Amino acid sequence: MRLFRMEFYKIAARPAMGVVFLLMAAFFLLVFYQEADGVRTEIDGVVYQGLEAVAKDRELAKEYEGIFTMEKAEEIVQRFGFSGYLMGKDMEFLNLREGNFCSQFVTDKMTRFLQTQERPLGFTSGEFWENFGKYYVEGNVRFGYTKGWEKLQELWHVADLSLNVWLVLMAVPVFSEEYSRNTIEVLLSTGYGKSRDVRKKIEAALCFGVLAYLLLTFLLFGMAGLLYGWDGLGASAGMAGNYLLFAGSGYWSMGFYLFLLFLSGMVGALLNVGITLFISSRLSRPVTVATIGVALYFIPYGANQILFQLMLGMGVADNFLGWAMMDVMRIFCCSMPIYLGNPELFSIPLRWLVYVPGTAAAVFLLCIWRGYQNYRGYRRE
Repeated sequence: MRLFRMEFYKIAARPAMGVVFLLMAAFFLLVFYQEADGVRTEIDGVVYQGLEAVAKDRELAKEYEGIFTMEKAEEIVQRFGFSGYLMGKDMEFLNLREGNFCSQFVTDKMTRFLQTQERPLGFTSGEFWENFGKYYVEGNVRFGYTKGWEKLQELWHVADLSLNVWLVLMAVPVFSEEYSRNTIEVLLSTGYGKSRDVRKKIEAALCFGVLAYLLLTFLLFGMAGLLYGWDGLGASAGMAGNYLLFAGSGYWSMGFYLFLLFLSGMVGALLNVGITLFISSRLSRPVTVATIGVALYFIPYGANQILFQLMLGMGVADNFLGWAMMDVMRIFCCSMPIYLGNPELFSIPLRWLVYVPGTAAAVFLLCIWRGYQNYRGYRRE
């Protein structure tokens, strides 16, 4: 335990990086509060602002909780109408919505408002209705006040990305600092230098990553509950986005979906630290390790967003082998840290999600094992 505490302290006792974490957390909490404070809602001709608007929206949503039906949708429209944008005196669109949470939900999910930006005259029919709108009233979508959880999901991606970049910088010195300071030969010559000490370095780095991740998660989750309430955790995750509904995960409860999102994000943080430890065990310059670590964090996103589309345009998917290769590439990219903490992960087909944990675990174990071996077998060139 003494070795573990010593290694943990070496990672954590960096005041400048600690201040960066606190500023990062404070920034996201402030953004969250400002989002809630900027809520505007109209209910029965009365306009509410800020946290009072949130409370009124929660009360209204309770009236329609449960399985969402066409009857409920029609009742909401009959009572409040469809929701458009407020217009200023110069007739330019303002970034403020009319209506309330319920009318905005019906308008956004069951009409083409988000595509046309024009107030709909009625429920959309035809192709849009068949492919999108009807799924909210013909399935098992449970309605509830999910605005806070939607905001948390939007903010979480950026928060998780920022945290992982910070974790790369925190894990960089674990091995490389010993190389750069020329202390490794002394450490490896001690009784536990090639065994217990190396394991404690790895354990301390992984433990630090988990604790930092959990702290930021609890702060943001708690802030969402305090500002927006805990009501919508039983509602369907599909209320947060069409992509969840059509990927097959939209009928999960919002609470279960957020649990999986945070759990996969924690796996991503562990994998991110593991990859950084491997790089740190190979290179002696901390700046180089940090640069490569951050680059490797973002590369899977570029491969998935750019290379995949490029291969698609080149016709690689025209035959079975090419299509299978592209699927393997996307599964691998989605198994990397930048996607494991990203809500977009759950937009991929559910059959792919079976392979993601195994791929992430294999890469993690390989990085940890090679990092352990590289440090133990270090030889100055």
